[in-house]
Amino acid sequence: MTTAKSSMITWGAISWLISLQFFIIQFVVQLAWATPYSLLHNYISDLGNTACSDFSTNSPLYICSPLHSLMNASFILLGITLPLGAFLTHHFFPPGRSRSIGLALVGSAGLGLILVGFAPENVNIGVHATGAALQFIAGNVGMIIIGALLYQRHHTQLGRFSVVWGLVGLIGLVVFMVCRISNSSLGLGVGGWERVVVYPLPVWAIVMGVIMLREKSG
Repeated sequence: MTTAKSSMITWGAISWLISLQFFIIQFVVQLAWATPYSLLHNYISDLGNTACSDFSTNSPLYICSPLHSLMNASFILLGITLPLGAFLTHHFFPPGRSRSIGLALVGSAGLGLILVGFAPENVNIGVHATGAALQFIAGNVGMIIIGALLYQRHHTQLGRFSVVWGLVGLIGLVVFMVCRISNSSLGLGVGGWERVVVYPLPVWAIVMGVIMLREKSG
Protein backbone atom coordinates (compact mmCIF):
# COMPACT_ATOMS: atom_id res chain seq x y z
CA MET A 1 0.00 0.00 0.00
CA THR A 2 1.35 3.41 -0.93
CA THR A 3 2.10 6.10 1.63
CA ALA A 4 -0.74 8.26 0.25
CA LYS A 5 -3.29 5.46 0.66
CA SER A 6 -2.00 4.68 4.14
CA SER A 7 -2.31 8.32 5.12
CA MET A 8 -5.86 8.47 3.77
CA ILE A 9 -6.85 5.48 5.89
CA THR A 10 -5.32 7.08 8.98
CA TRP A 11 -7.29 10.29 8.51
CA GLY A 12 -10.41 8.32 7.67
CA ALA A 13 -10.05 6.29 10.85
CA ILE A 14 -9.66 9.49 12.86
CA SER A 15 -12.73 10.90 11.16
CA TRP A 16 -14.73 7.87 12.26
CA LEU A 17 -13.33 8.06 15.78
CA ILE A 18 -14.81 11.55 16.02
CA SER A 19 -18.19 9.75 16.13
CA LEU A 20 -17.53 9.51 19.87
CA GLN A 21 -18.60 13.15 20.15
CA PHE A 22 -22.16 12.08 19.32
CA PHE A 23 -22.47 10.17 22.60
CA ILE A 24 -20.60 12.72 24.70
CA ILE A 25 -22.71 15.63 23.47
CA GLN A 26 -25.95 13.73 24.03
CA PHE A 27 -24.95 13.22 27.65
CA VAL A 28 -24.03 16.89 28.09
CA VAL A 29 -27.27 18.12 26.48
CA GLN A 30 -29.36 15.74 28.61
CA LEU A 31 -27.81 17.16 31.77
CA ALA A 32 -28.94 20.66 30.78
CA TRP A 33 -32.62 19.71 30.79
CA ALA A 34 -34.58 21.26 33.67
CA THR A 35 -37.36 18.71 33.12
CA PRO A 36 -36.74 14.96 33.19
CA TYR A 37 -35.23 13.41 30.05
CA SER A 38 -36.01 9.74 29.54
CA LEU A 39 -33.78 7.45 27.51
CA LEU A 40 -36.78 5.13 27.15
CA HIS A 41 -39.49 7.62 26.21
CA ASN A 42 -37.74 10.62 24.66
CA TYR A 43 -36.35 10.56 21.15
CA ILE A 44 -32.74 11.51 20.50
CA SER A 45 -34.16 14.26 18.31
CA ASP A 46 -35.90 15.78 21.34
CA LEU A 47 -32.44 16.96 22.40
CA GLY A 48 -32.31 19.11 19.26
CA ASN A 49 -35.85 20.47 19.58
CA THR A 50 -35.57 24.26 19.44
CA ALA A 51 -38.63 25.17 21.55
CA CYS A 52 -39.95 24.33 24.99
CA SER A 53 -43.33 22.70 24.41
CA ASP A 54 -45.39 19.53 24.51
CA PHE A 55 -44.42 18.80 20.89
CA SER A 56 -43.51 15.19 20.28
CA THR A 57 -44.09 12.55 17.67
CA ASN A 58 -44.98 10.00 20.35
CA SER A 59 -43.34 10.98 23.63
CA PRO A 60 -45.65 11.95 26.53
CA LEU A 61 -42.91 14.06 28.13
CA TYR A 62 -42.52 17.83 28.05
CA ILE A 63 -39.60 18.86 25.82
CA CYS A 64 -37.21 21.66 26.72
CA SER A 65 -33.61 21.39 25.54
CA PRO A 66 -31.55 24.51 26.39
CA LEU A 67 -28.51 23.18 24.51
CA HIS A 68 -30.45 22.22 21.38
CA SER A 69 -27.95 24.06 19.15
CA LEU A 70 -25.14 21.88 20.48
CA MET A 71 -27.11 18.71 19.76
CA ASN A 72 -27.97 19.78 16.24
CA ALA A 73 -24.33 20.66 15.63
CA SER A 74 -23.47 17.14 16.80
CA PHE A 75 -25.89 15.61 14.27
CA ILE A 76 -24.31 17.67 11.50
CA LEU A 77 -20.75 16.87 12.56
CA LEU A 78 -21.53 13.14 12.62
CA GLY A 79 -23.17 13.55 9.24
CA ILE A 80 -19.93 15.00 7.89
CA THR A 81 -17.43 12.63 9.49
CA LEU A 82 -19.25 9.42 8.49
CA PRO A 83 -19.07 9.96 4.70
CA LEU A 84 -15.64 11.57 5.00
CA GLY A 85 -14.38 8.49 6.80
CA ALA A 86 -16.06 6.22 4.24
CA PHE A 87 -14.28 8.02 1.41
CA LEU A 88 -10.87 8.12 3.05
CA THR A 89 -10.86 4.51 4.31
CA HIS A 90 -12.10 2.79 1.17
CA HIS A 91 -8.63 1.33 0.46
CA PHE A 92 -8.85 -0.55 3.78
CA PHE A 93 -11.68 -2.71 2.42
CA PRO A 94 -11.43 -5.37 -0.30
CA PRO A 95 -12.15 -3.84 -3.74
CA GLY A 96 -15.35 -4.52 -5.60
CA ARG A 97 -18.92 -3.38 -6.11
CA SER A 98 -19.93 -4.36 -2.59
CA ARG A 99 -17.32 -1.99 -1.17
CA SER A 100 -18.65 0.90 -3.25
CA ILE A 101 -22.28 0.20 -2.39
CA GLY A 102 -21.66 -0.39 1.31
CA LEU A 103 -19.56 2.71 1.84
CA ALA A 104 -21.96 4.79 -0.27
CA LEU A 105 -24.78 3.72 2.04
CA VAL A 106 -22.74 4.67 5.10
CA GLY A 107 -22.11 8.04 3.48
CA SER A 108 -25.82 8.42 2.71
CA ALA A 109 -26.59 7.84 6.37
CA GLY A 110 -24.38 10.83 7.07
CA LEU A 111 -26.45 12.93 4.67
CA GLY A 112 -29.53 11.90 6.62
CA LEU A 113 -27.94 13.09 9.86
CA ILE A 114 -27.12 16.45 8.28
CA LEU A 115 -30.80 16.84 7.37
CA VAL A 116 -31.75 15.92 10.94
CA GLY A 117 -29.42 18.59 12.31
CA PHE A 118 -30.49 21.36 9.97
CA ALA A 119 -34.21 20.56 10.28
CA PRO A 120 -35.09 19.91 13.95
CA GLU A 121 -38.26 17.91 14.54
CA ASN A 122 -40.32 20.94 15.57
CA VAL A 123 -39.11 23.07 12.65
CA ASN A 124 -39.66 20.76 9.66
CA ILE A 125 -40.82 17.30 10.64
CA GLY A 126 -41.00 16.13 7.01
CA VAL A 127 -37.34 16.84 6.23
CA HIS A 128 -36.33 15.66 9.70
CA ALA A 129 -38.15 12.34 9.32
CA THR A 130 -36.68 11.83 5.84
CA GLY A 131 -33.17 12.36 7.18
CA ALA A 132 -33.80 10.03 10.11
CA ALA A 133 -35.20 7.30 7.83
CA LEU A 134 -32.16 7.59 5.57
CA GLN A 135 -29.85 7.11 8.52
CA PHE A 136 -31.96 4.28 9.97
CA ILE A 137 -31.96 2.24 6.76
CA ALA A 138 -28.85 3.17 4.79
CA GLY A 139 -26.42 2.98 7.69
CA ASN A 140 -27.50 -0.45 8.90
CA VAL A 141 -27.77 -1.96 5.41
CA GLY A 142 -24.35 -0.50 4.59
CA MET A 143 -22.78 -2.24 7.58
CA ILE A 144 -24.29 -5.56 6.51
CA ILE A 145 -22.98 -5.25 2.95
CA ILE A 146 -19.49 -4.29 4.12
CA GLY A 147 -19.57 -7.06 6.72
CA ALA A 148 -20.54 -9.68 4.13
CA LEU A 149 -17.68 -8.50 1.91
CA LEU A 150 -15.17 -8.73 4.75
CA TYR A 151 -16.45 -12.17 5.73
CA GLN A 152 -16.10 -13.46 2.17
CA ARG A 153 -12.54 -12.14 1.99
CA HIS A 154 -11.49 -14.02 5.14
CA HIS A 155 -11.81 -11.11 7.58
CA THR A 156 -14.15 -13.38 9.52
CA GLN A 157 -14.40 -11.66 12.90
CA LEU A 158 -14.62 -8.15 11.51
CA GLY A 159 -17.15 -9.25 8.91
CA ARG A 160 -19.29 -11.00 11.50
CA PHE A 161 -19.17 -7.97 13.77
CA SER A 162 -20.32 -5.67 10.96
CA VAL A 163 -23.16 -7.93 9.84
CA VAL A 164 -24.44 -8.55 13.37
CA TRP A 165 -24.32 -4.86 14.23
CA GLY A 166 -26.24 -3.96 11.07
CA LEU A 167 -28.85 -6.65 11.76
CA VAL A 168 -29.29 -5.34 15.31
CA GLY A 169 -30.06 -1.92 13.85
CA LEU A 170 -32.55 -3.27 11.29
CA ILE A 171 -34.32 -5.50 13.81
CA GLY A 172 -34.46 -2.52 16.13
CA LEU A 173 -36.03 -0.50 13.31
CA VAL A 174 -38.82 -3.06 12.87
CA VAL A 175 -39.59 -3.10 16.59
CA PHE A 176 -39.33 0.71 16.74
CA MET A 177 -41.93 1.07 13.99
CA VAL A 178 -44.24 -1.46 15.65
CA CYS A 179 -43.80 0.43 18.91
CA ARG A 180 -44.82 3.72 17.26
CA ILE A 181 -47.77 2.28 15.34
CA SER A 182 -49.15 0.40 18.33
CA ASN A 183 -48.30 3.24 20.75
CA SER A 184 -46.76 0.72 23.14
CA SER A 185 -43.38 0.53 24.85
CA LEU A 186 -42.46 -3.08 23.96
CA GLY A 187 -40.03 -3.10 26.85
CA LEU A 188 -37.67 -0.28 25.89
CA GLY A 189 -40.10 2.42 24.79
CA VAL A 190 -39.83 4.45 21.56
CA GLY A 191 -36.70 6.21 22.80
CA GLY A 192 -34.98 2.99 23.78
CA TRP A 193 -35.78 1.26 20.51
CA GLU A 194 -34.72 4.31 18.52
CA ARG A 195 -31.32 4.04 20.16
CA VAL A 196 -31.11 0.38 19.13
CA VAL A 197 -31.59 1.61 15.54
CA VAL A 198 -29.29 4.65 15.63
CA TYR A 199 -26.37 3.68 17.84
CA PRO A 200 -24.95 0.69 15.88
CA LEU A 201 -23.56 2.87 13.07
CA PRO A 202 -21.53 5.36 15.15
CA VAL A 203 -20.37 2.53 17.44
CA TRP A 204 -19.31 0.53 14.37
CA ALA A 205 -17.46 3.57 12.98
CA ILE A 206 -15.58 4.03 16.27
CA VAL A 207 -14.60 0.36 16.44
CA MET A 208 -13.52 0.35 12.80
CA GLY A 209 -11.44 3.46 13.40
CA VAL A 210 -9.69 1.85 16.35
CA ILE A 211 -9.00 -1.34 14.37
CA MET A 212 -7.59 0.59 11.42
CA LEU A 213 -5.24 2.64 13.58
CA ARG A 214 -4.17 -0.45 15.53
CA GLU A 215 -3.35 -2.39 12.35
CA LYS A 216 -1.35 0.52 10.99
CA SER A 217 0.62 0.94 14.21
CA GLY A 218 1.25 -2.79 14.34
